[in-house]
Amino acid sequence: MINTKRPPRDTLIPGTIFLIIYTIWAILVSSGSQFIHNFDNEVINIICNNNAANIKFATIFTNLGNTNVIVIETIILFIILLVFKQYAYAFYTAGTMAAANGYNWIIKHAIERHRPFVHHLVYASGYSFPSGHSVGSATLFGILIVLTVLLVKSKTFKSILIIFWACFPLLIGYTRVYTHVHYPSDVLGGWIEGITFVLIGYSFLYHFYLEPK
Repeated sequence: MINTKRPPRDTLIPGTIFLIIYTIWAILVSSGSQFIHNFDNEVINIICNNNAANIKFATIFTNLGNTNVIVIETIILFIILLVFKQYAYAFYTAGTMAAANGYNWIIKHAIERHRPFVHHLVYASGYSFPSGHSVGSATLFGILIVLTVLLVKSKTFKSILIIFWACFPLLIGYTRVYTHVHYPSDVLGGWIEGITFVLIGYSFLYHFYLEPK
């Protein structure tokens, strides 16, 4: 099942582009831009409703993005990679997750955006932007997509796994808006931040491990 083909090229340029986009997005959010306000209202009007089945799904599924769950999943993935002697991939996983979540904590306390002033369907504390659930899930499942591309040989199995991994952060982000604990701009910002760190982290992996190898 191991993929022996040439790995994807360096992702520093797309990573830098995502970083610029994220910076612009964070500035718009922190400045209280009318564009962000309109964006949030439009998405909330599309997503939110009082459907009992949707409420049950959102309040349960959102727990998969909790910090402690993401940390446990990261540790398990890290150990599995070590057991199979994929040391570079293990430290790529740990380093990228640590950097993304550490940076997220800094940005949250720098911007200090309050959560939506409505009834929350689940408990949530701390500042709102960016969504920690979205950052953590986008980073972890983005890493899983990278590892799938690098390690899985079967094109069919690879495609199925990539779609499967991609669904998780999308659904978790959806639940954060649906449960009223985040604005849509928080979630989008979290996704962009997570993708940025996955791409920049892969650039380091590529230059220091894959390319020399």
